[in-house]
Amino acid sequence: MELEPSKVVDFHYEYKNVDDKPAKLVYAIEIPYRGSVAELSHQIVTARMDPIMQFLKADRELFGVLQKFVERENQAFFDDRDEMLLEKFRTNGTPNVDTLALDVEKLYREEHLEFAERIGPTDEEIFAQSYHQLVHSSLLPEILNKEREYARTIASLSTQMTQQINTMNTLHQEEIEAKLKLLDISITPENINHMLAKQYGMQNMIRKQCESELDSTRGHQKHEYRNWVTQHVDESFLGQSTESPTQIGNRWSMISAQTPSMEESFTIHLGSQLKHMHNIRILSARVADLCSPLYGEGSFGGPNVALGLYSSSLCGIVVLTPSGTISPDRELRRNANLSTEFHFDQIDRQIEHIQEDLRNLQHPAGPAGAELSGAQSLAAAGRRPDRNVVTVKPGDAYITRHSNLSHSHVIFHLISDETFQSPSEINSRHPVILGLRNILKIASRHDITTLTIPALLRHEMSEDMTVSWCIRRAELVFKCAKGFMIESASWGGAELNTLQLLLPHDMSEELFRTLADMVPNVFRVANPKILQ
Repeated sequence: MELEPSKVVDFHYEYKNVDDKPAKLVYAIEIPYRGSVAELSHQIVTARMDPIMQFLKADRELFGVLQKFVERENQAFFDDRDEMLLEKFRTNGTPNVDTLALDVEKLYREEHLEFAERIGPTDEEIFAQSYHQLVHSSLLPEILNKEREYARTIASLSTQMTQQINTMNTLHQEEIEAKLKLLDISITPENINHMLAKQYGMQNMIRKQCESELDSTRGHQKHEYRNWVTQHVDESFLGQSTESPTQIGNRWSMISAQTPSMEESFTIHLGSQLKHMHNIRILSARVADLCSPLYGEGSFGGPNVALGLYSSSLCGIVVLTPSGTISPDRELRRNANLSTEFHFDQIDRQIEHIQEDLRNLQHPAGPAGAELSGAQSLAAAGRRPDRNVVTVKPGDAYITRHSNLSHSHVIFHLISDETFQSPSEINSRHPVILGLRNILKIASRHDITTLTIPALLRHEMSEDMTVSWCIRRAELVFKCAKGFMIESASWGGAELNTLQLLLPHDMSEELFRTLADMVPNVFRVANPKILQ
């Protein structure tokens, strides 16, 4: 059997070592490289770099550079090899290159699974259909119990990880304080810096070990859970209705299981000719309470979240986040990571995908083969922003999907600096207001029939939020929301059945009553007329 031709190419990499000094390594790699790039990256760090560097993100940074190098060199090798084969083929006659390409494509489709045309539903579709059948059967309690047990395991591991890290931080702090007392006596500043670097590396090592154990446990749970669901689908379920009698009755209980401190509900009719009925609910609550862990203490949304997950009646919430980089609310992120996400990616992985998509949009790669002169490349480097940095501005929004939060299937992370600045006056053309309009449009198109929005574009009260300012801001948001709901009738898609107006949890009862009394005036609540 003829061996595949290959060549050896030197990989050059520059980095900063533990002492923050520049260093360089050269590593010979056989091209084409067909092994695991991640494993090769780890081998290079272990063999050619300080072992502690793998805990200072060097492993991850090297992996990205190495992966691009291997892809580039492999592609160049195959391009050169194929060009030589084509040239050799041309010298032996006049081939029909188009016919040759079609024949190769046909062979790839028939031989390689990844290029084959898929027939039938995907694995994700099979799991979704299986789960939907099971939750509308007598197995629903068993499903919820299984998810609850999984959640307890993850919560226990998370608690152990936090305790371990806190204990280590305390020991390190005591060690540093003891050494500082000997500073300039028997300890030098260099000794302190070296000790800090060592502690930092140890902390990262422990954190990575804990995170790796969590990720491994989540992956095992997800695989086991999905197999269990698909194996328990019986043919007898196929003839049953997919709408449980309890689903419609429990739609509202999903969003009202945790009773907020203050709330009031209204029924309205909107539309110029054909009227549509909507529920308006104004409530005072913490945004984290509407995104609490599904199986956490005091949560009651389990059955309703499961029943609505693959339905046309999803629940969404708008959460305000600061501009700059993509960073969800810390408590929300913690809640979402307290249990395994069986139906979607974990929130951290979803954020990574969003960042990568934004990175490709904001920093698109230049045309292949385009090269600049030395002066041009230096000038371009001065203008070109860092590709690893993605930015978002007020009015932008990104979406995460969840099945392990007690009141929300979808979270719209709306970028707004209003929450983090002094109260200001805005109008209906403000980017955040227009962002709300876009969110309502997306909700209408994707079967989100219950949506919660921040009525003051704030999640918490502050001393400079006066009563008059709150009234003006609430009136603006109420009127804009009403206009968007009327406009949504022309967008097509699902009707917004329930709009929740979320007010800060620390609002006074008197101010809440004032704002609640505005709802009937703005939305024109339909009251029955009594004929004498």
